[in-house]
Amino acid sequence: MAPSLWSRALAEFLGTFALLQASLGSLAWGEGPLVPALASGLAILVMVVALGGVSGAHFNPAVSLAFFLEGALKARELLAYWLAQLLGSLSASGMAAFLYPGVLAKGLPTFSDWGRGLAAEVLGTFFLVLVILMVVRARHPLAGVAIGLTVTLLVLALASLSGGAFNPARWAGPALLLGDLGGALVYLPGPFLGGLLALAVSRALARGEAG
Repeated sequence: MAPSLWSRALAEFLGTFALLQASLGSLAWGEGPLVPALASGLAILVMVVALGGVSGAHFNPAVSLAFFLEGALKARELLAYWLAQLLGSLSASGMAAFLYPGVLAKGLPTFSDWGRGLAAEVLGTFFLVLVILMVVRARHPLAGVAIGLTVTLLVLALASLSGGAFNPARWAGPALLLGDLGGALVYLPGPFLGGLLALAVSRALARGEAG
């Protein structure tokens, strides 16, 4: 029997919570992108393996939108996933702020140049969602490893430009709790646009395979 929508939403909440907790908590070790990149990638790897069979392990509104447009989610399921991801982000951000005072200010993704920050978020989310769509379509047994490594590599490559969110939920929790929404024009449209581009490319690749 397929998991209920409640179970799937709970899985999305837990996976997003784990991602945010790992990413923010890792900042307690100090500055630099290496530890957060590894922590985020490992969190995704573990949660994909643990919860992928329940919800598909999106943990990212841009990923959920891509699967909705693929026909894998209905509108009410998409809204439930988005709500669960937002609540997971807020809950993890609150927990991290309690455990590590001051960590939210360090963990809020930031950019020095709007254009480069937006481009980094589009580019990073494009590759992340493309990898997810392709490994899911292929039913690859190492999907969790591929997705986790992709997150780590993208954070290492692009965090200096945008903070390496590639996920509206990664930005939303810290931003809302801090009351700092100045990055909304980067961290909301960037990932969604990157995800839509990835969906278009994945469909083109699928047509090429079929031909």
